Amino acid sequence: KMKLTTVILILTLFTWINGLSQENKFELGFGVFPNLAFAIQTNDGSIANEILVGYQGMEIAKPSISSNIFVEYRINKNSILGLGMGYQNNGSRTKKTDLVFGIDPITGNPISDPSFPTHARFVYTHHNIEIPLYYKYMFGDQFFVLIGTSSVINISNTQTSIQYFTDDSKEKNTEEDSSTEFRRYNFSGNIGFGLDYLNTDKLSLFVFPYLQYGFLGVSKSASLNRNFLSIGISTGIRF
Repeated sequence: KMKLTTVILILTLFTWINGLSQENKFELGFGVFPNLAFAIQTNDGSIANEILVGYQGMEIAKPSISSNIFVEYRINKNSILGLGMGYQNNGSRTKKTDLVFGIDPITGNPISDPSFPTHARFVYTHHNIEIPLYYKYMFGDQFFVLIGTSSVINISNTQTSIQYFTDDSKEKNTEEDSSTEFRRYNFSGNIGFGLDYLNTDKLSLFVFPYLQYGFLGVSKSASLNRNFLSIGISTGIRF
């Protein structure tokens, strides 16, 4: 029932955005946001700080990509309001770690077997629907600053194990992440600064550094929680 409600909300918003774009004061656009996603770990105090530090040392940023469609309304020469909808991808991954399946009692070195993986890592991915609302201020005809917030609807979570072998091959296994009760609804703060680098009568192209930070942890109740942080370059087209 929850997923059906989400689908209806998305279709309704998409229809509304498409309708607004037909009016002269509105512009429709499409953006892509390749980024590095970080998991900012937090501790509610019930976990020893050494464990938190250990996890912080294990996890690194995950390359991610998000995208959305949006409509912008020009209030005046310098002020623009925007509303969008799209797919958001964030999460984290562990560092590649050595795997040791046994020690040779004679040499004291790890036992080597080509059929065994030598390294492994885990990748944790959150798949979300994002609804951004933002204000954009133009400095002249090209440069702008953007600030806003996004409603985030979590639709699924996966964990992928990657095993690395001596012949440079890899083996991946992805499954649903059921390690915690994930928060379905979240929201983020967003900020960016960039420029419209190409303007014509029919379209404009833009690019800007962009940052998103999730205000709530991705888990509803985990003692060791994670707030998402995405940093990258957003680029796209308006017409």
